[in-house]
Amino acid sequence: MYRSLMLVLLGLWVVGSAFAAETDLSESLMDEVVVTATRMAEPLSKASASVAVVTAEEIAARGATRLDEVLQDVVGLHVVSSGPAGSLSSASIRGSEASQVLVLIDGVRLNSPQNGQFDLNQLPVALNEIERVEVLRGAASALYGSNALGGVINIITRSPQETPSTQVGWTEGERDTRIVSGSTSRQLGNFRYRLGAESQESDGYRKNSDYDQYTVNGLFGYSPAEDVDIELSTYHLDYKSSIPGSDSWPSPDAEQEDKRTVASLKVEAPVGPVNLTARGIYEHHRNDYRDPGGWSPINETHKIDTYGAEIHAEKDYAGQTFLLGGDYYRDELDSTNIGDEDQEHGAVFGQYQTDLMPTLTLLLGLRYDIHSDFDNELSPRAALHVDLTDSTRVRLSASKAFRAPTLNDLYWPADFFSKGNPDLDPETAWEYELALDQTLGDAGRVSLAGFLRDAEDLISWQPDEFFVYSPVNVNDARIWGVEVDGQFALCSFATIGGNYTYLHPKDRDRDEYLLGKPRHETHGYITLKPFEETTLRFDGRYLRYYPEATRKDKDYFVADLALTHAIMLGEVAIDATVSVKNLFDKNYEANPGYPMPPRELFAGLTAYF
Repeated sequence: MYRSLMLVLLGLWVVGSAFAAETDLSESLMDEVVVTATRMAEPLSKASASVAVVTAEEIAARGATRLDEVLQDVVGLHVVSSGPAGSLSSASIRGSEASQVLVLIDGVRLNSPQNGQFDLNQLPVALNEIERVEVLRGAASALYGSNALGGVINIITRSPQETPSTQVGWTEGERDTRIVSGSTSRQLGNFRYRLGAESQESDGYRKNSDYDQYTVNGLFGYSPAEDVDIELSTYHLDYKSSIPGSDSWPSPDAEQEDKRTVASLKVEAPVGPVNLTARGIYEHHRNDYRDPGGWSPINETHKIDTYGAEIHAEKDYAGQTFLLGGDYYRDELDSTNIGDEDQEHGAVFGQYQTDLMPTLTLLLGLRYDIHSDFDNELSPRAALHVDLTDSTRVRLSASKAFRAPTLNDLYWPADFFSKGNPDLDPETAWEYELALDQTLGDAGRVSLAGFLRDAEDLISWQPDEFFVYSPVNVNDARIWGVEVDGQFALCSFATIGGNYTYLHPKDRDRDEYLLGKPRHETHGYITLKPFEETTLRFDGRYLRYYPEATRKDKDYFVADLALTHAIMLGEVAIDATVSVKNLFDKNYEANPGYPMPPRELFAGLTAYF
């Protein structure tokens, strides 16, 4: 089927090539507006933290079909994928664990209270619904609390516009992979809406690696008065995947089902001299895992209901910005393993930013977290931003962060193999950063950052004298590294970019390197636009790991290629994409024991009308 689609794409390129014209690349180099660094909109050039932005245009040019592919080229961020689409995939920022990276969608938390992680393959919205992804690198608990010890990934979906927009997407790929999506959105006076749905399916390339995934989402907004806005957003995911296991411990009969619903009601309005934002959140997540053919048959069901409320007020006055807020969450777990457990946690936080002089900005932040199951946590942050010239800036920051024990850590039932530990303390860390950002006019930019993170009370599942595994606060770690990131327009039709991360992650107690962390990670790409509506992009990444007994290859190089073209057929705009993943058919493992797919060919069409 995908070969037939490729023939259609080639025909469209022939039709569309006649409309080629000179390309203006200046828009792609404009300063982005970001919200994740301070919870307030500000230019990226004024952000007091290291923030990377992946735009919708970059996602499309890359030919990505999965969120982990969107993120795998971000500087300082390491994606750990356990095989093909549908397999567990997680993110590490600056040597963190997956549970130390907070993942948001439009500011709403996606991390599981049960295991602390978010599976990047369970994104509850289609990729073409994403406006941009902001990746905040570095400790961010002063604003976001637990799970933000390593950083924050904020997925921001597109907003309805006055011009009606409807899009339908269709992608075919190897092993009967098919992705079909559709959405419609519009703003009608004071009312706006967006509705979308997506279906994904694949047979997988390993035994027992097929998956099916369906998502629906909706956004409804209303502005009854000037500066007043009410917005309801909902996301639902229905996910079923077979679990092949590792090469060493295969599970040919295991499967997993997830049903997840997230709803958020947000109100923004001026109250006296401040702008107030309040949000109510509800999430229901059901996970079923079955492995009837295992050494010990497994049939588990875990259901979590989360109720949350957030509020913050902001005020700008004479070059000063004030932010004050708080949040409250209650998690209720109903599990066939753990039983019925619940936890409550809340916080108050504040942030103050001021221009000490026209070229010097100071930011101070403080958050106090209260938790029902462990001692309270205080998370301070301080940052200086110095504009040396119009094109050169220096950033210096220090911050403290923490990661709370998960429900699995605290309450896992005792058996012959494992048990939880209700006496755990949170993981904590201090992080320091020094960074230099340089813009090169309209031609590009380059950034250099050095960081040091000292972490204490890291939670590790370890065996006792009876070889029963239990989580304990044992490890202290020092992780330091260097990041270099840049982009440069060679000419009107060619852009190159790339980044390099050096990481030195050491367990200070055992004087050993932390497992699963690459020592060197390099990404590079070149984008060519031979015609106005045609883009050819080549991506390559090289990773070299610290020695590990279970890792077959200490290093590997993987490349991808994508060709996109946009044409007009009457009043219908069509984006056509052909992409090749793992172009050189490399045999490699991002997660030891879980081989990644061989070369894969995808072809897709997206129509806008």
